[in-house]
Amino acid sequence: MEADLPLTRGRSCSIGKVREMLTPFLGTQAWEQRVAGITLAVLRIGYGLLWLKEATWKKPPDFGMRAGDGLWYWTNEMLKYSVAAPHKYFVEHVVIPNFIFFGYMTLATELFIGVSMLLGAFTRLGAVAALLMSLNITTGLIRHPAEWPSAYLMLIGYSLLFLSFRAGRRFGVDALLARRFEGTQPRGLVARTLALLV
Repeated sequence: MEADLPLTRGRSCSIGKVREMLTPFLGTQAWEQRVAGITLAVLRIGYGLLWLKEATWKKPPDFGMRAGDGLWYWTNEMLKYSVAAPHKYFVEHVVIPNFIFFGYMTLATELFIGVSMLLGAFTRLGAVAALLMSLNITTGLIRHPAEWPSAYLMLIGYSLLFLSFRAGRRFGVDALLARRFEGTQPRGLVARTLALLV
């Protein structure tokens, strides 16, 4: 039997009803919420595979500098098509002079996003990384004639979706990690931070 929770003016309702009131957009029936969870997991996994695929052409050790292609080419394209002067300045005066370092950082970040989304592990942290990467790419290349603006909006939209919901708890590692925090109040900054990420 579900416990009753007090509401204003002397009214009360069950925990289940409160959950329905808080997430009506996921459906009010059990089957609707199951379908929503499965859909979210499928989208998350697909998003992870997309980032892993994108990481495959960031090839060390020079990331395309010698051949003039790959990440080197697209980084230089940002100098031509960036929509924000501060972003263009940063690419020109910070990223290009330290390109190899940023090449490895880009590769590591995209691999982390891909694995995080694919496994559903620390999904919210992966979503934050995906959002920042997507905003950077969008700012630098959305005006590029060979690119599709809608693709960049999709990257941003999905990262916001997975940041807003606990997507890793649907067929993901986060579902196992969350058990350490369910029913208890995390103590300490590290514990509270980990609770937010799963």
